[in-house]
This record gives sequence, C-alpha cells and structure tokens, in this order.
Amino acid sequence: MNIKIISLAAAMAVSAAVAQDYDEEYGNSTEAVEEVEETEEVEEVEEAPAPKPKKEQKVAKEEAKEEAEPAAPMAEAKGLNVLHGSAYNPFGNEAGASTVRGNMNAPYKMAGTSLIYVEPSDEYAALSIAKGSMTYLLAFDNSANYGKLTAGIATKSFGVALDVALAKSWISDNDEDVSVVGAGDLFGAKFAAPLGSIDITANAYWLTYANEASTDNNENDKWDIGLNATLSNAPSAKNFFWSAGLDFVRHENSNKVKTPVGNVESTNNDANISIQPRLNIALPVLGNEDARVYVGLNSRIPVIFFDEIENKNSSDSYSAFGLFTSPNLLAEMSLTENWIIFGGAAFEWEVFSYASDELKNGEIKDEGSVISMTTKSTNANAGARFQYKSLSVEASVASNLYTNAWSGLIGQFSAMLNF
Repeated sequence: MNIKIISLAAAMAVSAAVAQDYDEEYGNSTEAVEEVEETEEVEEVEEAPAPKPKKEQKVAKEEAKEEAEPAAPMAEAKGLNVLHGSAYNPFGNEAGASTVRGNMNAPYKMAGTSLIYVEPSDEYAALSIAKGSMTYLLAFDNSANYGKLTAGIATKSFGVALDVALAKSWISDNDEDVSVVGAGDLFGAKFAAPLGSIDITANAYWLTYANEASTDNNENDKWDIGLNATLSNAPSAKNFFWSAGLDFVRHENSNKVKTPVGNVESTNNDANISIQPRLNIALPVLGNEDARVYVGLNSRIPVIFFDEIENKNSSDSYSAFGLFTSPNLLAEMSLTENWIIFGGAAFEWEVFSYASDELKNGEIKDEGSVISMTTKSTNANAGARFQYKSLSVEASVASNLYTNAWSGLIGQFSAMLNF
C-alpha cells in the first residue's frame, strides 16, 4: 500500500516537471493560438462575378485575341486577281493586277499561260502557247509607222523575247548610193527571271527615232540606244508593293560630212546622255471581300547631259536634272462572277527641276539657269471587265468623252480568250 502510494506520487511529480519544461521552452499552446489569431490577417474572399451573357463573352474573347495577336493582313478580295488588258491601271499603280502587255515585257510571267489577246484600240495582239514546261510567245505591235514583231519563250525560271521592226532601204543610181533608215526601225531584247522573293527585268534596244539618209559623203545618225533594268517584289508582295529601276539612254543626233581635207562632224543641240533612277511603291488602304483601293507613288529622277557643242572660238554646254513624281489611285470591285469594275487617277507633279546653260565665246562666259516647280495635270480613267467562261472583254471610258460625247465613248478596248 505504501509502495503504491509512493509510486503514484513519484509519477505525478515527473509529469508536472515535464509539463513545466515544455511550457518554458515553447510557451503556452493556448497563448500561441491566440497570438496567431491576433497577428495573421485573414484575406477576404471576393464573391465570384455573375457569368456574362454568351454574346458579351464572345465579344470579350475576340477583343482579348486582338490584343494578344498582331493585326492580320488585309484579306484578298475575291475574283480580283485576274489577268487584264490595257484599259486596266493605265497609270501604273504598282499594286495592280497583271496585264498582258506587262507580262509580255517580263516574259517569265507568261509561263504556263495559253491565250490569245487582241487590242483593237492600240492595234496590238499577243499569242501565248504553253507546251509542257515551255511557253511560246508571239506579239504584233507598231513602232512609229512600222509593224513590230515580238517572239520569245518563257519558263517558270526565266523568259526572253526579241523585238524587231524593219524600215531600211538602199537606193543606187549613177551618181551615188543612198541608204535610208525610217523612224521606227527597232531591234530590242528582253529578259526576266524570278530571284526568290523578288524578280529582275532587263531590256536593251536600238531605235531610229527619225528618218536618216546617208550617202557616201554624208552620214546622218538619228538613233537611241537604251538599257534599263528593274527589280520588284512582285513574287512575294502582299501588303506593300515596290519596284526600283535604272534607265540609260544615248540619244544621238549628228552629221558627218566627208571633204577632201577630212571629215567634218557636227552635233545638234539635242544630242544627250540621260540616266534615270526610278522607284514605284503602293499599298492597299481600303478593302473587303469584294473591293480594294490602292494608293501608289511613282517617282523618277532624270539626269541629262547634253553634248557640248564646240566651234572654233565658242562652246555651249547644257545639263538638267529633276524630281518628277506621280501619286496615283487604283480602285476595283468584283460585282458578280462575271463583272469587275475599276478606275483610277494620277496627279503629275514636277517637284523640282534645274537646268544650267553655259556659253563661251572666246574669253567671255555667259551662264544661265532655270529652276521650276509645276503641278502639271490630273488624269483619271474608269472601265469594266466582263468574263464568260474563258472569254473576257475590257473597255474604258474615253478621256475626251466630256468634249465629244458618244462619238468617242470607248478609250481602250480588248478581248482575251484563255485556254
């Protein structure tokens, strides 16, 4: 009995000691709970907003998508990317659809196309025949007063074409022989090829621009030799279109006379060398599924160096350069599967030009210059295209309609049959 009591008392004493040590080390558990309740901030739970109507949810999703993603390019209008005649886009808006004449001047673009095109308004015709990987090209046109023949080939990787117009004659009699070359005599060559996302077009020609007659003792030269090259982003253009080029022309106008003491050569004052950089840009500014409006700017900077005319005691030196630009518009709309209407306008602007003339007569020098800035003119056109199966017909309104109504209603007219 005493042992049991002593054992119980000892156990109680040990329990009290352990409890006291726990409290001292960790603190009272009840106080700790109260302290946590006093120091911790309880976050308030916000009530969930009521669900939005389905229409508002759709609008919100579309707005969020627009903010998250960049603006998509303007959608391509249906039925407008077709091959046109010359009534379409006469002002050369860079974003306009292709034309037959434009593709013939960059022959690779005719690859895979079989058609016949006739343009009575400008006495022009073109034939394209696709056979396998090769396309054969033929065109009839005029160069001044003489017929011009174009023949070429086109593939997906390149195209070449040659232009020929002949106006030559040789006259022989008892006194002397005379050779005559008529104005319009021409030989030219074209080359074009795609280079990845851009393409290149090059053209070279020799043109007799005025009648020239030469004898054994008198030789006349009245010709132009021209070279031009153009780069464009036509193969890859979507929402911005450009082309950049350079033209070089040697304009010859001279006369050489044979005399017993030697040759006497004279140069007329319009003989010159011209170099002209050019840049065209365009982009769509309005559009929907059926219509499109393009704004463009065609610019060129001609620099002309006229031949210096020298006599025994005098000389004349003349040069000129300038900046010319043409803001232009092109609008087109697909009315039905058969009808497309189109129209455009261009504003011709001589932004700046400078010409300098220097005359010398012995020791006396006379210098003069002319600076000019001119807004030249505004031109506009409108027309329509009708297509039924593989036949298409295009026409534009004549520019002189307002002065000569109904007698000259149609300006450009063409018909095209595709195969």
